[in-house]
Amino acid sequence: MRLLTVKYAGECKKCGASLEVGQEAMYEKSMGIFCVGCEPKEVEEIREYRQEKADRKAARYDEWAGKREQKANAQLNSYPEIRHDWAFITQPGRIPFRERMNRSDAAAFESLNIAGNMRGKAERLRHVVVAGDAERKRQAYRDKMDSLIQKGSRVSDFVFGDGEVIQICKKSYRVKYDRLDRVIARDKSYIRPVNI
Repeated sequence: MRLLTVKYAGECKKCGASLEVGQEAMYEKSMGIFCVGCEPKEVEEIREYRQEKADRKAARYDEWAGKREQKANAQLNSYPEIRHDWAFITQPGRIPFRERMNRSDAAAFESLNIAGNMRGKAERLRHVVVAGDAERKRQAYRDKMDSLIQKGSRVSDFVFGDGEVIQICKKSYRVKYDRLDRVIARDKSYIRPVNI
Protein backbone atom coordinates (compact mmCIF):
# COMPACT_ATOMS: atom_id res chain seq x y z
CA MET A 1 0.00 0.00 0.00
CA ARG A 2 1.12 3.53 -0.58
CA LEU A 3 0.23 6.85 0.93
CA LEU A 4 -1.32 9.32 -1.49
CA THR A 5 -3.32 12.53 -1.61
CA VAL A 6 -6.93 11.96 -2.62
CA LYS A 7 -7.78 13.56 -6.00
CA TYR A 8 -11.42 12.47 -6.10
CA ALA A 9 -13.93 12.28 -3.27
CA GLY A 10 -14.69 8.75 -2.10
CA GLU A 11 -15.06 6.63 0.97
CA CYS A 12 -12.92 4.24 2.97
CA LYS A 13 -13.40 0.57 1.98
CA LYS A 14 -13.22 -0.49 5.63
CA CYS A 15 -15.00 2.07 7.80
CA GLY A 16 -16.99 3.92 5.13
CA ALA A 17 -15.70 7.34 6.24
CA SER A 18 -15.82 10.08 3.63
CA LEU A 19 -12.48 10.90 1.99
CA GLU A 20 -12.32 14.49 0.75
CA VAL A 21 -10.12 15.88 -2.02
CA GLY A 22 -6.66 16.77 -0.66
CA GLN A 23 -6.87 14.37 2.29
CA GLU A 24 -4.19 11.70 2.72
CA ALA A 25 -5.20 8.06 2.32
CA MET A 26 -3.71 4.60 1.80
CA TYR A 27 -4.23 3.00 -1.62
CA GLU A 28 -3.57 -0.24 -3.44
CA LYS A 29 -5.00 -1.02 -6.87
CA SER A 30 -6.02 -4.56 -5.95
CA MET A 31 -7.86 -3.49 -2.76
CA GLY A 32 -9.02 0.10 -3.03
CA ILE A 33 -8.62 3.20 -0.86
CA PHE A 34 -8.56 3.35 2.95
CA CYS A 35 -8.27 5.97 5.67
CA VAL A 36 -4.80 6.26 7.14
CA GLY A 37 -4.78 3.65 9.92
CA CYS A 38 -7.73 1.67 8.49
CA GLU A 39 -5.66 -0.13 5.86
CA PRO A 40 -5.52 -3.93 6.25
CA LYS A 41 -2.31 -5.24 7.76
CA GLU A 42 -3.03 -8.90 8.47
CA VAL A 43 -2.47 -11.43 5.67
CA GLU A 44 -5.99 -12.88 5.71
CA GLU A 45 -7.58 -9.41 5.81
CA ILE A 46 -5.51 -8.38 2.76
CA ARG A 47 -6.49 -11.62 1.02
CA GLU A 48 -10.18 -10.94 1.78
CA TYR A 49 -10.15 -7.48 0.17
CA ARG A 50 -8.18 -8.69 -2.86
CA GLN A 51 -10.43 -11.73 -3.24
CA GLU A 52 -13.55 -9.54 -3.21
CA LYS A 53 -12.26 -7.49 -6.13
CA ALA A 54 -10.94 -10.55 -7.98
CA ASP A 55 -14.31 -12.32 -7.63
CA ARG A 56 -16.14 -9.37 -9.18
CA LYS A 57 -13.69 -9.32 -12.10
CA ALA A 58 -13.93 -13.11 -12.52
CA ALA A 59 -17.74 -12.90 -12.58
CA ARG A 60 -17.52 -10.36 -15.43
CA TYR A 61 -15.21 -12.67 -17.41
CA ASP A 62 -17.60 -15.58 -16.83
CA GLU A 63 -20.52 -13.44 -18.01
CA TRP A 64 -18.67 -12.36 -21.16
CA ALA A 65 -17.60 -15.95 -21.85
CA GLY A 66 -21.18 -17.16 -21.42
CA LYS A 67 -22.46 -14.61 -23.95
CA ARG A 68 -19.76 -15.58 -26.45
CA GLU A 69 -20.47 -19.29 -26.02
CA GLN A 70 -24.21 -18.80 -26.42
CA LYS A 71 -23.79 -16.77 -29.61
CA ALA A 72 -21.19 -19.15 -31.07
CA ASN A 73 -23.25 -22.26 -30.29
CA ALA A 74 -26.31 -20.68 -31.89
CA GLN A 75 -24.25 -20.00 -35.01
CA LEU A 76 -22.81 -23.52 -35.11
CA ASN A 77 -26.32 -25.00 -34.78
CA SER A 78 -27.90 -22.81 -37.48
CA TYR A 79 -29.28 -24.38 -40.67
CA PRO A 80 -29.41 -27.97 -39.32
CA GLU A 81 -31.07 -29.22 -42.51
CA ILE A 82 -28.12 -28.01 -44.60
CA ARG A 83 -25.33 -29.05 -42.20
CA HIS A 84 -26.29 -32.72 -42.58
CA ASP A 85 -26.75 -32.58 -46.36
CA TRP A 86 -23.62 -34.29 -47.69
CA ALA A 87 -24.35 -33.24 -51.25
CA PHE A 88 -24.26 -29.59 -50.19
CA ILE A 89 -21.13 -30.07 -48.05
CA THR A 90 -19.12 -32.09 -50.61
CA GLN A 91 -20.35 -30.63 -53.89
CA PRO A 92 -17.40 -29.34 -55.95
CA GLY A 93 -17.17 -25.76 -57.03
CA ARG A 94 -17.73 -22.44 -55.39
CA ILE A 95 -20.99 -22.08 -53.49
CA PRO A 96 -21.22 -18.59 -51.94
CA PHE A 97 -23.64 -19.65 -49.19
CA ARG A 98 -21.34 -22.52 -48.16
CA GLU A 99 -18.37 -20.14 -48.07
CA ARG A 100 -20.31 -17.70 -45.87
CA MET A 101 -21.36 -20.55 -43.59
CA ASN A 102 -17.75 -21.80 -43.31
CA ARG A 103 -16.43 -18.33 -42.53
CA SER A 104 -19.17 -17.90 -39.94
CA ASP A 105 -18.30 -21.28 -38.38
CA ALA A 106 -14.61 -20.35 -38.25
CA ALA A 107 -15.52 -17.11 -36.45
CA ALA A 108 -17.75 -19.08 -34.04
CA PHE A 109 -14.91 -21.52 -33.23
CA GLU A 110 -12.56 -18.58 -32.65
CA SER A 111 -15.17 -17.02 -30.35
CA LEU A 112 -15.42 -20.31 -28.40
CA ASN A 113 -11.63 -20.30 -28.07
CA ILE A 114 -11.69 -16.74 -26.70
CA ALA A 115 -14.50 -17.73 -24.30
CA GLY A 116 -12.37 -20.63 -23.05
CA ASN A 117 -9.49 -18.23 -22.42
CA MET A 118 -11.84 -15.92 -20.51
CA ARG A 119 -13.03 -18.81 -18.34
CA GLY A 120 -9.41 -19.76 -17.66
CA LYS A 121 -8.59 -16.18 -16.67
CA ALA A 122 -11.63 -16.08 -14.37
CA GLU A 123 -10.46 -19.29 -12.68
CA ARG A 124 -6.95 -17.89 -12.18
CA LEU A 125 -8.38 -14.68 -10.72
CA ARG A 126 -10.23 -16.70 -8.07
CA HIS A 127 -6.91 -17.79 -6.53
CA VAL A 128 -5.57 -14.64 -4.87
CA VAL A 129 -1.92 -14.69 -3.82
CA VAL A 130 -0.57 -12.60 -0.95
CA ALA A 131 3.14 -11.96 -0.36
CA GLY A 132 4.53 -14.79 1.74
CA ASP A 133 2.11 -17.50 0.58
CA ALA A 134 4.87 -19.56 -1.02
CA GLU A 135 7.05 -19.38 2.09
CA ARG A 136 4.10 -20.34 4.34
CA LYS A 137 3.41 -23.34 2.10
CA ARG A 138 7.09 -24.30 2.19
CA GLN A 139 7.15 -23.98 5.98
CA ALA A 140 4.09 -26.22 6.29
CA TYR A 141 5.93 -28.83 4.23
CA ARG A 142 9.01 -28.46 6.44
CA ASP A 143 6.85 -29.06 9.53
CA LYS A 144 5.40 -32.17 7.89
CA MET A 145 8.89 -33.48 7.10
CA ASP A 146 10.01 -32.85 10.70
CA SER A 147 7.30 -35.24 11.87
CA LEU A 148 8.56 -37.94 9.45
CA ILE A 149 12.34 -37.45 9.42
CA GLN A 150 14.72 -37.81 12.36
CA LYS A 151 18.48 -37.88 12.76
CA GLY A 152 19.73 -41.04 11.04
CA SER A 153 16.72 -41.31 8.68
CA ARG A 154 17.26 -42.29 5.05
CA VAL A 155 16.15 -39.54 2.68
CA SER A 156 16.11 -38.81 -1.03
CA ASP A 157 16.94 -35.57 -2.82
CA PHE A 158 16.12 -35.05 -6.50
CA VAL A 159 19.56 -33.48 -7.10
CA PHE A 160 21.97 -35.50 -4.95
CA GLY A 161 20.12 -38.81 -4.63
CA ASP A 162 19.80 -40.89 -1.43
CA GLY A 163 21.54 -40.14 1.84
CA GLU A 164 21.35 -40.11 5.63
CA VAL A 165 20.34 -37.18 7.84
CA ILE A 166 23.29 -36.17 10.06
CA GLN A 167 21.81 -33.03 11.67
CA ILE A 168 18.41 -31.31 11.80
CA CYS A 169 18.43 -27.50 11.65
CA LYS A 170 15.57 -25.01 11.69
CA LYS A 171 14.98 -24.86 7.92
CA SER A 172 17.38 -27.48 6.59
CA TYR A 173 18.81 -30.94 7.04
CA ARG A 174 22.51 -31.69 6.91
CA VAL A 175 22.68 -34.84 4.82
CA LYS A 176 25.56 -37.24 4.06
CA TYR A 177 24.78 -38.38 0.52
CA ASP A 178 25.80 -41.86 -0.64
CA ARG A 179 27.50 -40.73 -3.84
CA LEU A 180 29.33 -37.71 -2.34
CA ASP A 181 32.23 -37.52 0.12
CA ARG A 182 30.79 -34.63 2.10
CA VAL A 183 27.82 -33.42 4.10
CA ILE A 184 25.51 -30.89 2.43
CA ALA A 185 22.88 -28.68 4.05
CA ARG A 186 19.66 -28.82 2.04
CA ASP A 187 16.39 -27.01 2.60
CA LYS A 188 13.78 -29.32 4.09
CA SER A 189 11.43 -28.63 1.18
CA TYR A 190 13.83 -30.48 -1.18
CA ILE A 191 14.06 -33.64 0.92
CA ARG A 192 11.76 -36.66 0.73
CA PRO A 193 11.82 -39.58 3.14
CA VAL A 194 12.79 -42.90 1.52
CA ASN A 195 10.03 -45.55 1.29
CA ILE A 196 7.15 -43.22 2.25
